[in-house]
Amino acid sequence: MRIALVPTVSAPVRKDSRGSVEAWTWLLARELIRLNHQVTVFGCGGSETESDFIETMPGPYGAPGSPDDWHLCEWVNLCSAVAQSNRFDILHTQAYLWGIPLQPLSRAPLVHTIHIVPDDNAARLWEFSPSACVTAISNHQWSARPQLAPAAIIPHGVDASQFTFREMPDDYVLYLGRFTSGKGPIQAIETARSLGLRLLMAGPENPYFREKIKPLIDGRSVEYVGFARGVERDRLLGGARALLYPIQYPESFGLVLVEAMLCGTPIAAMRLGAVPEIIEENLTGCMTANAEEFEAAVTKCFSLDRRVIREHAERQFSAERMARHYAKVYAELCNHRGT
Repeated sequence: MRIALVPTVSAPVRKDSRGSVEAWTWLLARELIRLNHQVTVFGCGGSETESDFIETMPGPYGAPGSPDDWHLCEWVNLCSAVAQSNRFDILHTQAYLWGIPLQPLSRAPLVHTIHIVPDDNAARLWEFSPSACVTAISNHQWSARPQLAPAAIIPHGVDASQFTFREMPDDYVLYLGRFTSGKGPIQAIETARSLGLRLLMAGPENPYFREKIKPLIDGRSVEYVGFARGVERDRLLGGARALLYPIQYPESFGLVLVEAMLCGTPIAAMRLGAVPEIIEENLTGCMTANAEEFEAAVTKCFSLDRRVIREHAERQFSAERMARHYAKVYAELCNHRGT
């Protein structure tokens, strides 16, 4: 099958991309190629992928030679793919649901996936074209809009070989992610201090970090270790006694949860959004519905079997399994269009 993947263009498509969607696209492309499909990725300059690649602008938003309007960058990338749609059997877009209005102009069917909680505008866009093929990354993602039924629920897959199993962790718990109020970094700090645990915090600096989090970092009980990816991300996740995930609002998925589990690291999390679809209670982590019980969830995690956690994550969230599910959606859509 000739497949075009059209990610967002906030970053180059690379194995170690700073953009989560772009890194995910790199992995999906690799796995589809291993399944003997012909894959072409549309994206910005600086990308490195095993697939064919079509550069639609010199770099991500605001890079030299690229527009600084991110909406415009996404439209350029999407329209470039649709303009060449006669070359493909299927186009799979991840630029929100903006590809839906372009379907009548495309010579190949489109599959649409978004990686965030859909808002009212996304729902209305799908409602304008209810026959659009939209996949979800969790049951939770579209659960608030039962009138819209995804063609498939396909959880994110992760390359297990990029994460090292650690049977014996170090002496810290970990917060890893963006610094926003909704991710609960202050809750992570308060929990660790209340339990007398050393907390490492990793993520890119932003205004919220500088204003709210940095004043709470003392370099002893709470340490900031910067933005971690690649080998450093693997080391941090594997060395943690537990990953703290005290999110304050529901999310469509939590990729870092799978990454932690592949290192054997249990997760203490709030039972919100897709979290119950990823964590097996008292097997790979412990969940709670309220902040008052979060401390207890953390301490319960320490007794979980790290090898069992790794094995479960390998079975449930393999990259190959994800790619096979998408390939099945592509084939069914192509066959339906041909009838």
